[in-house]
Amino acid sequence: MAIIVCGVGWFADHALANVVERRLNTAVADNLRQNGTPAATTDVQVVGFPFVTQLISGDFDGADVHLTGVKTPEGAIDKVDVKLRDVAIPRDVLRGAQPHDITAKTVTGTGQLSVAQIADRFNLSGLKLQSSGSAVRATLPVEVPVVGTIDVSADVTPKLSGNQLTFDVANVSAAGVSVPNSVVRELSAQFAKPVELALPFAVKLERVAASNGNLMVTGTARNVALVK
Repeated sequence: MAIIVCGVGWFADHALANVVERRLNTAVADNLRQNGTPAATTDVQVVGFPFVTQLISGDFDGADVHLTGVKTPEGAIDKVDVKLRDVAIPRDVLRGAQPHDITAKTVTGTGQLSVAQIADRFNLSGLKLQSSGSAVRATLPVEVPVVGTIDVSADVTPKLSGNQLTFDVANVSAAGVSVPNSVVRELSAQFAKPVELALPFAVKLERVAASNGNLMVTGTARNVALVK
């Protein structure tokens, strides 16, 4: 009998979680559209158990949100994973009312962008970026005095200043050609030009890393209104 009761309780708890997931999914998708960062797909999974105790209070442990094909004014982002924590949802919304006053105390977002997308944002003709482990290798045609146009390669290290991405340049080389210091300085100046990045929910970027052909950016936001 105890097993049956536990089983019924689990299914009831799971059903309630599904209701909240649907309401949150709608709220998140609407938020993204209204703030100019719509996603091709939105998947919300609530966290925490037992769920019914969260439902009674209206305060939830949170949810994990998985987005693909996110469009931002700065450009597309392949994937964004968001952790919403300490989420508050009014009871009437849970009963079916129009979403309102849905908030999250903390939001942690991680975005995945291909290095090819980043190359496009630098707007440097012929630039190619390739991920090599935790580093990024840049190749682009450069005009070298006397020699002419040659392909120059360099190791570039991504760094953040707020929501702006730049690269430090090192190990500049060209096949069989000595690269003048003027070319090195020009490359450094080009990659020091900031590229704007943005994640949904006004997340402030804090970390960036390169891996497997992608850049991963992570940041946080606090006291976010998912629905006002």
